[in-house]
This record gives sequence, C-alpha cells and structure tokens, in this order.
Amino acid sequence: MNVYTIITRFRFVLALLTLIILTKSPIAQEKEGVIPALIKPGDAVARMDAEQAREIDAYTLGVQTVLWGMQWVKMGQSLRVSATPLPRGMERNPVDPSPHGINIWGHARKLLTHEIRLVETPNTETLYSIAIVDLQDGPIVVVHPDLGERYFRTSVYGSFGDSHTISQKKDGPKPPPYALLPYGWKGNLPGGLKAIQSLSRYILVFPHIGVYGNEDLANVIALQKGFQLIALKDWGKSNKELAPGQPMRPMRRPDTKTPPQLLFFEELCEALKDITIRGDEVAFARQAERIGVTLHDGFQFERLDAATVAGLKRAVLDGQSILEHKARAQSPVQPGGTWMVSYDLTNLDDWLFRASVGWKYVEGDLASEMLFPIARNDKAGQPLNGEHQYRLDFPAGQLPPSRYWRISMYDLDGFFSNNPIRRYGIGNMAETLQANSDGSLTLYIQHDSPGKDKEVNWLPAPKEGFFLMMRMYQPEEKMSRGAYILPPLQEVR
Repeated sequence: MNVYTIITRFRFVLALLTLIILTKSPIAQEKEGVIPALIKPGDAVARMDAEQAREIDAYTLGVQTVLWGMQWVKMGQSLRVSATPLPRGMERNPVDPSPHGINIWGHARKLLTHEIRLVETPNTETLYSIAIVDLQDGPIVVVHPDLGERYFRTSVYGSFGDSHTISQKKDGPKPPPYALLPYGWKGNLPGGLKAIQSLSRYILVFPHIGVYGNEDLANVIALQKGFQLIALKDWGKSNKELAPGQPMRPMRRPDTKTPPQLLFFEELCEALKDITIRGDEVAFARQAERIGVTLHDGFQFERLDAATVAGLKRAVLDGQSILEHKARAQSPVQPGGTWMVSYDLTNLDDWLFRASVGWKYVEGDLASEMLFPIARNDKAGQPLNGEHQYRLDFPAGQLPPSRYWRISMYDLDGFFSNNPIRRYGIGNMAETLQANSDGSLTLYIQHDSPGKDKEVNWLPAPKEGFFLMMRMYQPEEKMSRGAYILPPLQEVR
C-alpha cells in the first residue's frame, strides 16, 4: 500500500467521523460534551425569514458605518456652520470667530460672558480665530505674526480627526509659514516652508491667542491682523491674500428622498465627497455600498428595500448610544483623585475611538499641547452644588504642572453663570493669585463671597449644580504620565 493510498483512506475516515458527529442531534452532542460551532443549515434558516435576515444584515453593517463615518459627519456639520455667510444686513457679533466664508479669516474681538449661551464650555483666556481653507485648487500657506512670549497655539484639523498643531512650544514665537497640502500633491516646497498634508479637501485652521484680561484685548486684536492665507502658487511672488472661495456644498441634497431617520447616511455620503478614504478603509467602503452608502454618488436610498431601511433606522440610534457610552469613558477619573482627565484624543485607526471624539468634541487636541481635566464631584464623591462652599488647596510647589492653567466655572448646561464680579475662570493666566504664607494656594469655590480679603482667590459658583473644567496649556509630561494627581475640592460648609 503506497503513501498516497494511506493518505486518501485517512481523509475518507476523517470525513466520515466528522459527518457522524455533525449529524448527531444538538441535544446528543451537548450530552457528550460536544458543542458545535456552527448550526445546521436547516436550523439556521428556521431562526428567521429572508426579510429578517436582510434587516439584521443592514442593522449590523449600519452600526459599523455610523462608527466609521461619525467623525466626518460631525466635522462636515461644524465646518458648514462656521462657513455659512451672515444674513444680509446682519453685523458680526464681536464674540464670533467664524469666517462665514471659505479661504478668509474670522476673528473674535471680545471674550464671552454669561450673556452669550451659544458655545458650550467656552473660556475667557484666549481669543479665537478661524479659517476654513479649500485645497481643491492646490496648497495654501498659513502665515503667523510674531507673537513673542504670548501664549498661542494654532490647531489644524482635517476631517479624519487628524490634529496638527502650530505652536509656540513647537515652532517658537514666530512660526515658519506652513503649507497645507492636499493628499497626493507632488512638488517641491520653497525653502523655509513646513508642510501639513491632509486627506481632506477642507481644513480648519484654528488659532488661539492668550488674553491677559479685558485690558489686553486691543493688543491681541492687533496681532490677529498678522494672520494670512496665501496660495502656494503665489508664494514668493505677489504673496497676495487668497480670494474668498466658493461656498460649501450642503450636507443634504435639495431634492433628497431620504427619510428623516436616515439623514445621517445622507450627510455622510455628502461628506465623503470631500475626503480621500485611506487605503485600509476602502474595503469597508465597498461593503457599505450594500446599504446605499457611496463615496461619490450620494446616499442611494431609492434602491433600498423595506427590510434594509428598517435595519438602518435602528442602526443610527444604536450607533449613537454606543458612541455616547464610549465618549463618557474617554475621561476617566485620575487614580486616587476626583478629576476626570482625557489625554490624547486623536486616533485614526480605532473607528470607535475616532467616532466618539467626533460625536462629543468634533476634534481633539494633542495631549502635549492641551489637557482638559473636569471636576464634577467633591472629595466625598458628592456632586458639586452652589448650596455648599468648597476649598481647592494646592500644596506649596504643587501647582498644576503646565505653563498656564485656568479653571472655568460652568452650570450643568455648560455655560457661564452671572456673578457680582463677572469672573468666569481663575488661574495663573489672567489673574494674580494670593499664595498662603507657607507657599500653598487656596481657591474658594462658592456662590457667596468668601470675604473681601479672599476675593482675589474666589471663583463664584451658581446657586445650583455646576462643574469645573481646568485648561492646562503646554502641560508637563508628568501630567500625561499620571504622576501628578490634581487635588480634590473639599466641602467646608
């Protein structure tokens, strides 16, 4: 008997044994301790009919598509809000940094107060500027003024959640010109230019300039005039400012037949027209075509059957619930502390992570440039409330480890509250705090004044519930490593 014959007979016996095992009833297999990984075809089809199968297939693929594309939808919405022209005859609000156009700058001229309840968790220590640049016609150069020792950072966001930073920490007081390059651009950059490449057609350029109190506003407004946008083709020649670009395409087609419950997919497909899908995500994009999601031709709702539509309606809602739970877990409480700290909120590969950042924040900053600790409970674990008085004690030599830090006070909706001294934040950026005799620092967090002699260290609270957000500008590495634990708020009455 040759080797080939032996192998053939072995294969036959193995196949026969497999058939015998698989043809036993599931109950008999379970009694014998054998649990099949796969059920029989007849059992599989008996579990649901064909319509149910199509609905569940659409549901599972739809949920993953929500996670895959949420960042692009949120970014697309945000860009369009900022780029929307002001209605005819309407003047710009001085707190508004939006450009209300493409390839032009918008600059805030005034700090927010409790009277303005438009943007959640604002701050009162930086003035914002915003430009939305369109790279369809080629690279664009961003020029900064010389900001000296004044704090600044310019966040550069693409639609993927890809964050880049032009900052004093990285680039010095007078950053070099940065060329924003569309994906696939080939050419040689002139000397002295740095480059940021993006898969997105539209890029959000977002300078933040430190303001050291209202009396400093005029100085910052003068600096804002030094920001420029110049087409690379004009660089070193005329260096003329860009002409305003064409308006962005709406996120929803004017003639759409998409039902309201599925407009997420409509907006996703419009956003996809303005980005280049990464090579490792193209295969998923092909799968998403099964539920009407295309890269270039919009959402194909008209060709979907009723079962698929039903599955997608559930998928949109469940996808958002998944993201909210993930987003809440992005800011864990510091071990041994009470402050919640989110670290680097940029991730291109983890779709759930990327989508949860988009869902909650639209974009995230690099942890090396910015951290946002949040306090909602006191040392005893009780929610913060203006009915109580709190102390925040920093031991000598243990102030928050960052170049600048500032704590902002918000009501439970995320807005400033009215108070007699019109103070909405406190820290080492716009205030001169009074240290204790031993070098420690005590902040008073309460609704009523702690007394005239202590008001310099007082952060007024609303009468009801509130939370605090600390902004740590240019944080030290030990903060990211978890080697520094922020002190808790302690109730004193």
